[in-house]
Amino acid sequence: MTPENSEPLILGSNDLPACQEPRLAEMAGMSADPRQSISAAPGGSAKQVQADKYGSFFIADSEFAISVSALHEIVNEPEEISPVPLAPPFMLGLFNLRGMIIPVIELRKLLEFPEDKDPGPRKVAIIEHGEHCIGLLFDRTGEVLNGKGVARVDFRPNGEGIKDVVVDGVLKFDSGERLVQILDPHELLNLEQLPRADNTSGRETVKQSRGKKLACVSFQTGHTTCAVDLRYVKEVRTVPKLEQSLLTGGNVIGTTNLRGVILPIIDFRGFMGDEAKFTLGATVPKDRRMLVIETAEGPVGLMVFSIDSILPYFKDEILPFAKLALPRGDLVDGCLLDKNDQIVMMLDPAKLSTEPSFLAAAKSCQEVFPPEEVDDEVAELEARAKRRTFIKFTFDRKFALDTSHVSEVINRPQELLEPPFSLSFVEGILNLRGELITLFNPRLLYGLPPAPGRNQKVLIFKHGQQKFGILVDTVDEIIITTENRVVELKSMDQQNTSKSISEDVTGCLQHSNSDGVFESIMILDTKALVDRCFHAA
Repeated sequence: MTPENSEPLILGSNDLPACQEPRLAEMAGMSADPRQSISAAPGGSAKQVQADKYGSFFIADSEFAISVSALHEIVNEPEEISPVPLAPPFMLGLFNLRGMIIPVIELRKLLEFPEDKDPGPRKVAIIEHGEHCIGLLFDRTGEVLNGKGVARVDFRPNGEGIKDVVVDGVLKFDSGERLVQILDPHELLNLEQLPRADNTSGRETVKQSRGKKLACVSFQTGHTTCAVDLRYVKEVRTVPKLEQSLLTGGNVIGTTNLRGVILPIIDFRGFMGDEAKFTLGATVPKDRRMLVIETAEGPVGLMVFSIDSILPYFKDEILPFAKLALPRGDLVDGCLLDKNDQIVMMLDPAKLSTEPSFLAAAKSCQEVFPPEEVDDEVAELEARAKRRTFIKFTFDRKFALDTSHVSEVINRPQELLEPPFSLSFVEGILNLRGELITLFNPRLLYGLPPAPGRNQKVLIFKHGQQKFGILVDTVDEIIITTENRVVELKSMDQQNTSKSISEDVTGCLQHSNSDGVFESIMILDTKALVDRCFHAA
């Protein structure tokens, strides 16, 4: 039965669209006036108050309410929520709502309810105050309640628990037989360690010019995906052999010799505040990667879990994410959305290069291990040479591609569309955000044995107005070098009749490995590869 002072049941209807429910204020057809309330009278009796309307919802069988003046909208529980390192237990993570970054609080954990082992479809209430928004995850929706003329008891916090603070009072319906607890939106928005997303500038600004398209490298720190602009990264490679030294301590897990320069290696996951730190003295797994950045005191290596991709972006695509109340939130410049609409924390390269602990580690390393003298003439030539960035990858042997030719790097899709033709070297057709891309298998194209595993990568590149993909065994590292270390080569097979890979290379890259030994890496010519495929077809 609908209570006398409540409006018809309109929240949580299964007939509402799956993507989003209407705004509560619009459904109720009223303006959101500020709430007027008073505390309970001595002895516990409540006074009659005139208040605004409330949207109610349930956690298990307990009913809660929040003023519609603070409610922005109700949406379904997001399929993907990006976790945030060192977030409190009640915070699930972040999700993207039409360009707004929303932190999600699980009310069950916040209000100390037992875990629901078989949760059904849940909802998220978006509440906002000024420029800040958060989402409250709850079990199911209730009603729009009219608080006018209803007995209300206001609570004064009598404990230090979160529940004592965020529960503001209780509404009494049906002579006290039905109690609805009131949540305070102001206290919810000011919970400790809660990120507060400043979404005002991301909603309605009109850009006159997007400026130059940039690229960043995204990587995993453990539980979080981060990215940094490639212009500020000297090198990305597999973590070399580490040496223990007097400098080891804190997040510095050792040192390494990188072409005559000794630099400290920092466990970036631990530095970002994740409790799962790398154990000092342990052997670094072979799949760990390292980003080398330059500081005023010398280079440092940041050990990360893995390299995900190279993401093209414009500056206006960095979503603002201000006042991040996390251990290293000061390093976060904003958020990007990757190809799967996952949230990527964009790190501020200027703050990374001036991080005091990085400066101290680099300075100590330079003092203990002075760098080898470099010929001034050679150094000047290197400085004048044009900087180039390559992706080093493997299929049967090592190859490289200029990053300007690669639009993105993705994992091999588990499912591919069957092409309407039968060509042995065509692995299939992948659907990339609605765009159909033919995927070539270079091993089959060049008559090489199949790859032993299935954990392959796909390099997406553009040929004319069309995109193609090539399937590779691994993406090994990102090489940042100069023009004078690239030697151009001309193909001797103009008709694409030979199956030799050497006929489809456009140059050779001279690059030193972790032992300081130079190796020659062939630069694959994607135009020659596509022409060969067309000729074979």
